[in-house]
Amino acid sequence: MDDSPRLLVWNYTIEEKAALDEFLRQIEAPPAVSIPARRGHLPLKDIIHTDRTATDDFHSDEKVLLFYNIPQKGVYFLIQAFKNANLPRPIYAVVTEHSINWPFSELVEHLVEERNAVEAARRDAAAERSDA
Repeated sequence: MDDSPRLLVWNYTIEEKAALDEFLRQIEAPPAVSIPARRGHLPLKDIIHTDRTATDDFHSDEKVLLFYNIPQKGVYFLIQAFKNANLPRPIYAVVTEHSINWPFSELVEHLVEERNAVEAARRDAAAERSDA
């Protein structure tokens, strides 16, 4: 089983993926691995460790960047570096012992719900401050 650290990306155009890979090359990191639509309903462990495909494609317009087996310091460094670069703003997530067993499609759904809840809480807090 290949447990080498890697980045997995979802829904990047060819141009965005090329820009990301060029940026990663500049900071001496390996290129990212795209998750094909035909593999989107598979558990992350299968996407990472096998060549299996699902019977139907997964569709989502969200951009997602997953960190697999990357130390916490590396994750923080990469997120900060991505923010300072002219790259798409995906949903970032770390593959955990728990999430590696989730189908990627369900993980994306969960990440979108989580992001939307955080954004709503920020809007509510900002509205409360402006009302005060």
